[in-house]
Amino acid sequence: MMGIIKRLRMGADVGRERPPYCRQKLSDLCSVTVRLVGVFGLVVSAPATRAAEVEGLPKAGEPHRAQISKAQEKTLANGLRVIVVERPGLPMLYAELLIKSGAESDPAKFAGLAHFTAGLLKRGTATRSAQKIAEDIEALGAKLDTEATWDATSVKLTTLSANAEPALAIVADLVRHPAFAKEEIERARHETLDELRMSLEEPGTVARQAAGRAALGESPYAHPVNGTPASLTRLTRKEIATMHEHAYRPANALLILAGNITAPEAFTIAEKNFGDWSAPAIPEEKSTITPAPKPRSFLIDMPNAGQAAVLLAAPGIPRDAADWFAGKVANALLGGGYSSRLNQEVRLKRGLSYGAGSALNTYRTRGLFLASAQTKNESAAEVVKVMQTEIQRLGQEPVPAEYLKTRQAVLTGAFGRDLETNEGYVKRIGDLALYGLPLEAVDQYVEHIEQTTPADLQAFASQHLATDSLTIIVAGQAKIVEKPLRALLPNLEVISLPRLDLDSPTLRASGKH
Repeated sequence: MMGIIKRLRMGADVGRERPPYCRQKLSDLCSVTVRLVGVFGLVVSAPATRAAEVEGLPKAGEPHRAQISKAQEKTLANGLRVIVVERPGLPMLYAELLIKSGAESDPAKFAGLAHFTAGLLKRGTATRSAQKIAEDIEALGAKLDTEATWDATSVKLTTLSANAEPALAIVADLVRHPAFAKEEIERARHETLDELRMSLEEPGTVARQAAGRAALGESPYAHPVNGTPASLTRLTRKEIATMHEHAYRPANALLILAGNITAPEAFTIAEKNFGDWSAPAIPEEKSTITPAPKPRSFLIDMPNAGQAAVLLAAPGIPRDAADWFAGKVANALLGGGYSSRLNQEVRLKRGLSYGAGSALNTYRTRGLFLASAQTKNESAAEVVKVMQTEIQRLGQEPVPAEYLKTRQAVLTGAFGRDLETNEGYVKRIGDLALYGLPLEAVDQYVEHIEQTTPADLQAFASQHLATDSLTIIVAGQAKIVEKPLRALLPNLEVISLPRLDLDSPTLRASGKH
């Protein structure tokens, strides 16, 4: 039986490229199969129509109430804030050292600096080579990763609780004593540029990076997190060392641990490995909020693109915004999962893409909303129109109550799953601590999500996702896409890929048209 279902699913994907009458026949066949599968007691999704928001989807069950362990914390004398969640059981520990500076602190000419610096942490310290770091971590049966996001740089550690002290000693060494050897910088630069140049051959990557720049202009959150070919070429050891000196300080850091460890044990280990970490005090620089540019529409011409990437972007909200929960529910409804409206309309109903979705990214002083899909070049304009319609619909019509419950369940379910793992606990607690929110807010997450009303969603969409706030980016073959897209967007601007400048809010290098 499962083999039949698998073949039908494969056929459904292929069917989207067929003429409409073939898709209709396939739809009829699938509906017969749905009834047959129902005999065996399996749950299947009904066809995606607007009525399915209420009648076709399974009703949301009672929300799962996660068991929440209280976080305990202590601030060391040097200013390092240590947060511990005791979770006895499996002998594992997950820890994350967060530096409260990320890509938003990149200087204007050095986009990607935080990301590049984070990658160098594992490439050698004053006493350990990159190979020695790898050997020491392996000997402990641990896993260690580094990453820079918009508002933080993190060193992530998974290890046995019994090995917490020596494993955290390695974390401390990476953060406090990176070598930034010139040969490692050049090796990392070469690797990063190769990866970046390859990724910029993909329409999805090009459209995403252009959308952030076009929608946010000169904002610290506008440039690509991992930089651009031009900015990475300019980086020198001086900028890397200066960034480390300014950002990697105990008073600008958080250490969060969750697992089979007691709070007193964790505080003792933190004191041993980080207690003598010192750095000169540096005046805190206040983040400035730059005005968003006027929304525009761009077509980035990629003559070899097999598909077109479609993105609709708008300036979003900061993490501490009063309507943060309304925004998260609105995003879950629009593009958060298979049963979201965008995926229903673009993929399931029209067969225009393998998937459509959205994301509401919220940062320290700004945010970015993105709705995205990839489609055939010939259907790019149609996808833009469908996505515009669904986004505007949210501000115009109340969401049916039963459908709203299913989207709230997506968020509360993900929350419950996160709290089943040590890593998920650290992720949730770390998000609150990073943005200066009370740790007790983790207890209220489910309640706030469930209390969000259709009126809240309409208000959020009307304020933040109105038609005149959406920037549109399409990356694909202009010879196919431009004519139908211009009929929808008369002020469309076309930029050839070689002339795209991701360091400029105009997306064009100076003097290029």
